[in-house]
Amino acid sequence: MVLAHVALGALLVAVATPAPAPRPEPTNPFNLNPIPQAAPSLPVIGTTRAKPVCTAIRRAIAPAVAASLKNDKTYGAIRAQIFDYVVKDSEEARDLHLTQMDRQVDAMVKNIETLEQAIKSPALDIPATAKPEDAKTLRDVRASLANVLVAQKVQLNAMSGFVETERMRRFGELSESEKNMQRSNGPNLSQPGGGPLQTPPPLGAFLRDSQTTFNPNHRVVSSLNDAHLLDRDLADISAFTTKYEDVAAKLIIPAANACK
Repeated sequence: MVLAHVALGALLVAVATPAPAPRPEPTNPFNLNPIPQAAPSLPVIGTTRAKPVCTAIRRAIAPAVAASLKNDKTYGAIRAQIFDYVVKDSEEARDLHLTQMDRQVDAMVKNIETLEQAIKSPALDIPATAKPEDAKTLRDVRASLANVLVAQKVQLNAMSGFVETERMRRFGELSESEKNMQRSNGPNLSQPGGGPLQTPPPLGAFLRDSQTTFNPNHRVVSSLNDAHLLDRDLADISAFTTKYEDVAAKLIIPAANACK
C-alpha cells in the first residue's frame, strides 16, 4: 500500500503540474485553477489534458487523495499514542495526551469534509460529450472514492469513540467536537446506488458493534494485554481502509498516466 501511495502521489503531482510550454497559462498555486486573463486565450485542442478525466484529477481526485493520506497518517499517530496512553502514561500525561488526541480527531473531521466535497465536485460529473471510456472512468472513480470515504469514517469513529469514552471516564463531559460527532449520523456503509460494501468494517472485542466505535461498556483498557487487543482492532480498521484505497488507486493511477 505504501508503494501504491508513493506512485499515486507522484503521478498526481505530475498531472497537476502543467507541462512546459512557450506561454504557460498562469495558475493559482493553492488550487492549480487557471487565473482569469484580461483577454481570452485559445483553447487547448487535441491533448489529453483537455479530457474531463484529467480535469477531474486536478480539481477533485488529487484533493481527495491528499485528504485520505493525511487522515491515514493521523490515524496511525493516534493509534501509537493510544498504546502508550494505556501502558506507559502517568495520569498527568494521560490528561495532556487525551487533549492532543482530541485535536487530532478534529483534524480528521476536517479532512473527511474535504474528501466529501471532492466526491461531490462537478469535476467528477460526466459531461454529455464524454467518450464512453471517460464516462466509465469518472463513474468508477467516484464510486471508489465513496467507499474510501466510508472507510475513513470508520477510522474517525473508532478514534473519536476512544477519545469520547476516555473523556467521559476521566472528566465526565464531552468536548464540542465529540458532541458534534455524537449528533451526526454514523457512516452509511454502502456503495453509491445502495449496494453493500464487499467487505464489512471489522468488529473487535473493544469496538461497539452498531457503530464500529470504541465500546464504552467494555472494561477500562488498562493492561498490556488490553492494549494489544485494542491495537489489533485498530489494525483491522486500518487494513479495511487500505483495501478500498488500493481499489481506488488501481483506477486512478492509469487515468493519471494517460494525462501526462
